[in-house]
Amino acid sequence: MSFDATLDSHILNIIQSNDIFEQSDLQKMLKSRGYTVPQATLSRRLKKLKIAKVSGIYKVIDYNQPNLPLVLNMDISDLGLIVLHTHPGQANSLGYFLDQKYVNFSHKDKQPSGILGTLAGDDTVLVIIKSKRDLDKVLKAICEDFPYLSIP
Repeated sequence: MSFDATLDSHILNIIQSNDIFEQSDLQKMLKSRGYTVPQATLSRRLKKLKIAKVSGIYKVIDYNQPNLPLVLNMDISDLGLIVLHTHPGQANSLGYFLDQKYVNFSHKDKQPSGILGTLAGDDTVLVIIKSKRDLDKVLKAICEDFPYLSIP
């Protein structure tokens, strides 16, 4: 994932998870995540992401934007189970996304993903794969959706 795409993902996550009243507040939150973003650059990113100030709070105004939770990290067990960690309260959304994309096939010609399903807690999603042979294929798919992740 490019730097811009990763930065955009962080911006969307922060805007959707917090009430941001000023761009300087967003800059501080990005800095705490390791991103120092000049105000002019931040303004351009907000415009590109269709984020605007609504009633004094920055909001995503294009509701067709993907609202995927930010996956903080990924762990893999010796059994081939994949555990994805996200912010509190966002695991169900992540599990739903993975189930809809990889488990609930609506097209007969779609290739099996190797994912049988997910179990979501508050900030953790367990991805259950069909067999250990599918692990590499599933990891590749997850990293395509969340390219900023590294495979442990």
